[in-house]
Formats: sequence, C-alpha cells, structure tokens
Amino acid sequence: MTTHTDHRSNDSPVAMAHVVAMFMATQPDLDPRELRMLEGLDAFRRIGMSKPEFLRIARQDRTGSCQALAGHDWLHADDVAIVDRILDGVHDAGNRLLLCRLAGCLIATDGRIEELESILYDRMLSRWGYTRSSVAQAILAEHVY
Repeated sequence: MTTHTDHRSNDSPVAMAHVVAMFMATQPDLDPRELRMLEGLDAFRRIGMSKPEFLRIARQDRTGSCQALAGHDWLHADDVAIVDRILDGVHDAGNRLLLCRLAGCLIATDGRIEELESILYDRMLSRWGYTRSSVAQAILAEHVY
C-alpha cells in the first residue's frame, strides 16, 4: 500500500524510488546492508511506498533501465541519458534533497565508495544544483544519519 511522502509535491513515489534504486543498481546484487540502512532511515515511508513496492521497482530496474550500471566503473554516454531521465522525474527541491541524503548514505553503506557511485552521486548533485557540502549541512540540520 502506498503511503504519503513527507513533502507535498507532484513527484510520484515511483519516480523517487527509481532514483534510490539506481544507486543500488551499481552493485551486482542487492545488498542487505543497504536495505537495513534504508529501513533505519524510514526511507520507504519517506518516499511514499512500502518496502515490498520499493523492492519490486529495485529488482525491475536492476534487470531493466539500470542493468548496465553494475558492469561499469564509470558512466558511459548511454548511461548518462538514462541517469538524467531518472533524475528528471523528481522536481520538488525537498524531495531532491531527501534523495541526495539517502543516496549519500547508500554509497557509503559498505564502508567504501566505488568510483561509479561517486560519479553517479556527483552527477545527481550537479544536475539538481547541490554540492556535497550543502547536502552535509542538510543532514546535520535535520539530524538524519
């Protein structure tokens, strides 16, 4: 069952889930540590959907639009178009900042940030007009770790 997001906007929970799932697709398999981290941050409710709904989207993206990401160490030209399309599905500044914070946590969950994760995160920040510093300040301001 779909729930409401924290931010009132026209962004669909599905569009927000695709952004989170894109970061998870950089690894060959779904990482249980990432799922626990998302649960700990109440991410599923915050993006407006249940965990089973999110997992369905994440699995779908892993075998669909984001499949190539797990096989690369960098973004290829074709990947950039897919990434931009996914990012452009979210318009609300509050939702974008939430997703930047969640993505920042996701890429660090395993204790190391792979090159592709860093490139993808920087692409997100640049596309949406944020910096690592502005995201870090938002995390500290809300005390969401």
